[in-house]
Amino acid sequence: MRNKEKRRYIIQLSGIVQGVGFRPYIYQKAKEYRICGWVNNTGARVVMDVEANRGALKSFLLDVIKNPPILAKIEKVSIRMHNEMGYNSFEIRHSDKELSKIKLISPDISVCYKCMEEVFNPDSRRYRYAFTNCTECGPRYTIIKSLPYDRKNTSMNPFSLCEHCRDEYSNPKSRRFHTQPNCCSHCGPTLFLMNQRGKEISCWDVIHKTAELIGEGKIVAIKGMGGFHLCCDAQNEEAISQIRQRKNRPHKPLAIMVKDIEVVYKYCELTQLEQEVLMNPRRPIVLLKKKSKCILPGNIAPYQNRLGIMLPYLPIHHMLFEGNTECLVMTSANRSGSALQYKNATALANLGKVADYFLLHNRDIHNPIDDSVIKIIENKEMFSRRARGYIPYAKNMGIQDEILALGAEQKSTFSISQNGYIYFSSYLGDLKDKDSYDLYKRILKNFTVLIHSTPKIVAHDSHPKYLSTRYAKTQEGHRIAIQHHHAHMVSCMAEHALSEKVIGVIFDGTGLGTDGTIWGGEFLVGDRRDFIRWGYLKPVLLQGGDSTIHEPWKTAVSYLYSIRHDPKSFLKNISHLDVDIIQQALAFKYNCHLSSSMGRLFDCVSALIGIREHITYDAQAAIELENIADPNINTGYYYLINQRENIFELDYERIILGILEDLENAVLPSIISARFHDTISNATVEIICKIRDSVQLNQVVLSGGVFENSYLLQSVYKKLKAKDFDVFFNQQIPINDSGISFGQIVIADEIMKR
Repeated sequence: MRNKEKRRYIIQLSGIVQGVGFRPYIYQKAKEYRICGWVNNTGARVVMDVEANRGALKSFLLDVIKNPPILAKIEKVSIRMHNEMGYNSFEIRHSDKELSKIKLISPDISVCYKCMEEVFNPDSRRYRYAFTNCTECGPRYTIIKSLPYDRKNTSMNPFSLCEHCRDEYSNPKSRRFHTQPNCCSHCGPTLFLMNQRGKEISCWDVIHKTAELIGEGKIVAIKGMGGFHLCCDAQNEEAISQIRQRKNRPHKPLAIMVKDIEVVYKYCELTQLEQEVLMNPRRPIVLLKKKSKCILPGNIAPYQNRLGIMLPYLPIHHMLFEGNTECLVMTSANRSGSALQYKNATALANLGKVADYFLLHNRDIHNPIDDSVIKIIENKEMFSRRARGYIPYAKNMGIQDEILALGAEQKSTFSISQNGYIYFSSYLGDLKDKDSYDLYKRILKNFTVLIHSTPKIVAHDSHPKYLSTRYAKTQEGHRIAIQHHHAHMVSCMAEHALSEKVIGVIFDGTGLGTDGTIWGGEFLVGDRRDFIRWGYLKPVLLQGGDSTIHEPWKTAVSYLYSIRHDPKSFLKNISHLDVDIIQQALAFKYNCHLSSSMGRLFDCVSALIGIREHITYDAQAAIELENIADPNINTGYYYLINQRENIFELDYERIILGILEDLENAVLPSIISARFHDTISNATVEIICKIRDSVQLNQVVLSGGVFENSYLLQSVYKKLKAKDFDVFFNQQIPINDSGISFGQIVIADEIMKR
């Protein structure tokens, strides 16, 4: 006789539901609520066919939806009632090959405390095993090749489960029930230690030996989850100097990994939110303010008042801290300016003159990825680099067309839209480097295969010489050129769900303008499809093409030449002959271009006051200028805003004259820097107010790489808020050129709609 209280539902869960222990979780919940039926993976969904009394099913469903596994994110729930099947048990079925429309993939997650208890327990069969993981932690994106997320579709496929691991995998009561990367020392990947000549080092424990070598001042290249790190003792100044010399990275800050949160407090000031971000399972690098009496060597982050800190996220890392070591330099393993190393053979070949030893393993990294970098601004997370732990990232923007957006050239990323979602790639570096360009193409190919994307629309930067633009021309489909600064603006608008017109302030280094000149100090009014340029920094004639980016003194000469001042008395470290050559080239307009770049103005000031005349990494001059600014100074320089019809022009002449006067009066560089920052902040806010009076708009978005400058961003933000503006800046999508592809795809969608 039919039970009137019994029901059967087929339930589909979409979102991040694979690789997070959802099927074993469902199995255990089904047993708890006495539910019969089955669960499996279908495409990128979890599908359940469940039968039980109506009350039990209701409680079961509410529990599953409200309290999913810790790493899961349910985006959509579909429930359909069907005729009863008479199930008398519950099982996990094999995955179907059917493709889901929505494909959300879990990022890689740091090792959990339960697994680390096993690693440090001499009675555990995973004692000191470096690849210990469970359903709540371990590799995901870096090992996946295709969906569904099953072992055979990952780089764990070559490692056959031993009897014990298979029992765990098959046991619903095990924490490793259906854990795809499950393994142990008998059946999983192995570590091995080599010297720089490729000879294997024989020892009883390779991690213990590695820690010894680091303690002796050696540099070790360590293969981790998404690629290699170069590692040395962060308290050994000579070892750090060796890394810098061998890597040809004289000044760029090095990330450090510290043993635990107590050690972080020894060296850095820390807010509650910063602590939470540091300790979350994604384990990003967080930029933290150094304590005034920080005793770590100054060559970790020279001329900086912040340190990039992360906590251990692999068993290898935790074991390296077993002794007296508190801090390790853990910087991306590459040659200066080139792509992250992630293969054993190429790492040995390319880093043989950088690292003394190599700690390797034999699991392939299918999708290499760098560490994420986050800072906290106005008590909000702000990504400088979205990568490990936070990629893949997908945001539902309602875009139905399949569009590929190829980003900019520096700090490159790509984005792909499919079935409403935008999939945003990790940071992939500067495409002018061949290795980075090859990696960009590899990751793009991997990702299109992973989500089964065949885009017919290709969005790219309007600059014809960018390698991303050139690559776009090799792709089939309808191509759409997107103006660089509009893409910055829309990246912020889309993140914050702004669709009506806004005032956009876009400050960066370079970007091709609609008039054929180089822009970078822009005040725009527009929406997701169109914009009008309402203001800009007065253009200056710069000499030297891209060389001005690497040699700020040339930019300073160009600015002083434009206001009829001789630079020789201010640029004391530059030969008079070199200055004369640049001035003659400016007189004849040889190899010159007009630029409204705010980034170049910051470079000019940095060079003028003797902070940085040549740079060794991107934006170094501006970064070091920010770091010396005295926060107790709040008086700026005079400035002039010219108005031509409805366009406002910020004239730099009075600003520079004020700086030159301070230099002649021997005013401290820290005071000059603060006055300059406040001047740009005040002028920016004044122009925005003038635009508001004209267009009656109150929403402002701030974007572009210059706003990586926390001092400037916070100053502008607070002053605008005080004037009752609604102010937005990029947070989840990077404010620098990494965010360009996200903006491009939204603009391309609007263009196609209309």
